[in-house]
Amino acid sequence: MRYRAILLPLVGFSAVTLKWFGVVSSTSVMAPRLGTRTPLLILLGMVVLYTAYQRLVSWHLRRTGRASVGVVMAVNAADLICLFVAAALVSPADHYERTLVLSMFTVLFTQMFFGWTATFIHLALVAIGYISLVAWAKDNGAPIVPAEELWTLALFAMGLLVYVGLQGQVVARTRSLVEIFHRAQDGDFSARYDESEDQMPDPITKIGRAYNKMRADLEAIVLTDPLSGCFNRRGLNQLAEREVSRAIRGKKHIAVLAIDVDHFKKINDEFGHLTGDEVIREVGALLRETAREVDVVARIGGEEFAILAPDSNDEGALILAERVLSAFRAHQFKSLPPERRITASVGVSAAPARDDDVAKTNLARADEALYVAKRNGRDRAERWHAGMRAFEAADGAKARNSVQGMIRITE
Repeated sequence: MRYRAILLPLVGFSAVTLKWFGVVSSTSVMAPRLGTRTPLLILLGMVVLYTAYQRLVSWHLRRTGRASVGVVMAVNAADLICLFVAAALVSPADHYERTLVLSMFTVLFTQMFFGWTATFIHLALVAIGYISLVAWAKDNGAPIVPAEELWTLALFAMGLLVYVGLQGQVVARTRSLVEIFHRAQDGDFSARYDESEDQMPDPITKIGRAYNKMRADLEAIVLTDPLSGCFNRRGLNQLAEREVSRAIRGKKHIAVLAIDVDHFKKINDEFGHLTGDEVIREVGALLRETAREVDVVARIGGEEFAILAPDSNDEGALILAERVLSAFRAHQFKSLPPERRITASVGVSAAPARDDDVAKTNLARADEALYVAKRNGRDRAERWHAGMRAFEAADGAKARNSVQGMIRITE
């Protein structure tokens, strides 16, 4: 809107100034009837009214947050009325093509901000306005050749349509690129910029190609925990949405394993945090090796991990949990003395995928089952079931806070 509010008033004030001080001395069709100064005063008043109208429309758009079809048409009509009335007031008949030059900008603004339908309507209004202006000038005795003016209008329309078409492609590709960046900002790197139709690469194509090349690196940075090499919480949430959608379509089960390294604080206390970091790295690698290729392994806390297991019911999830426990028992951690072994506790929850919240629900339930496993002696797996009470133990408050935190993370 601000471009419109600047362009037409600027042209109007310039025309009034040049005419008033005699820099431009050519006369308009209205000059013989109204004199030299009266058309200029009328034009000046019209520019002031147009500016006030544009401010009113801008206020309305800021208040409502949207531009209805009626508002778009009203703005376009105001532009063209001012433009062609100004031409009738101050422009000589043999220079009416200047109105087409100015209307070109209003058509481009319309295409850029309001889309193709409004653009074609606006262009039709330009044609109607120009033909009406030429016919009015001819009726008032102006030395004008209507056929030549119609040919000028046709050339203008053809050239403008080609340019607007090219500009429309640029706008559409730019919007597509912005949408890709918005999805990447939310952690979704599944979209690629389609450069197959860009036969003549331009800066937009180059930006899209650069994004495609570094997409994998960005995904690793944003969705991966740098210490363990597993997915982080954002990565888990992102992949959970995809897997849940697939499970709902296929009417499959989906399971979650909540895994906690037993007595990890003692490792930090005895061997230091650098050794603890090495243990986390080895745990991440161990879980990725143990899980299936389709499973999603994520680190969701200091020593807490989760495995999202698509197409797994209770039985399959418990089998995976036992594999995890066996892997911990058999693994010799390189960063620790040979006699020092590490175990883990696992909580398991599985359910049929009936809605989008199944992963969030399973994660909360698996975390509840995990605390039952820790309360019952650690180095074991517990399956969540209705009526399970994980919060009756002394560490119940900690468990409750953890589960509530999980729910907030996945929302």
